[in-house]
Amino acid sequence: MRSFGNSDIGLIREQNEDAYVTFQNERGDWIGVVCDGIGGSAAGEVASHIAVQTIEAAFQKNPVLDHDYEVDEWIQTVLNRANDAIFYKAMHSQDQKGMGTTCVGFIYTKGNTYIFNVGDSRVYADYQEGLIQMSEDHNVVAKLLANGEISREEAKTHKQRNTLTNALGVWHVFQIDFHKIESTYKYLLLSSDGLHGYVPQDVIEVIVENPEMSLEEKSMLLLEQANQAGGYDNCTVVLFENDEDAYGVD
Repeated sequence: MRSFGNSDIGLIREQNEDAYVTFQNERGDWIGVVCDGIGGSAAGEVASHIAVQTIEAAFQKNPVLDHDYEVDEWIQTVLNRANDAIFYKAMHSQDQKGMGTTCVGFIYTKGNTYIFNVGDSRVYADYQEGLIQMSEDHNVVAKLLANGEISREEAKTHKQRNTLTNALGVWHVFQIDFHKIESTYKYLLLSSDGLHGYVPQDVIEVIVENPEMSLEEKSMLLLEQANQAGGYDNCTVVLFENDEDAYGVD
């Protein structure tokens, strides 16, 4: 098992409001998280770092995650803790009022893979049939698509494509998507929308599946592709390689 993360400010923004973490704790469990801050100025950066630091600190305490319900309860507890920390900090600072962050991640424990999502950062899994988006975007465009009100082509340029309907720290109540997925993938990819908002999925897939490149090289190339597409946003990726049962082959 290997994991690597990387982040780039892009070519337009003055500050990188993304944050990420990926590591293995003392119990041998893996976690990866990508957060994309919102709120402008320094506020987005504050929110994303609070979320990442809260999750990282909790995972370093080596929680017992032997059963599905324990993973679910742990994620619910930690993300609620992060949500409260961001919300209350924003309440006491005029400059940070309204700040929040997306949060997408995975946990790998004892051969089981769990994913969670708040917002429109994404998790992809590379199975034998190809790279598949495993998370659902929590934004206005995703809702319009689901209701059949716009086409996928219209979604690419829709003026509300970056308007979130769910985030950490903005409201007391928020939605957490939590799923257990099949662990027969070769790679997991977490990304902020600075990647998937501008780089086509087929291009991302070719890079992720390249057998000649290391995780570090793949992450750098993904960030380069985002900048070649204009570098309009911060871009962050976390890659996780599963070498235990890749593509269902022992």
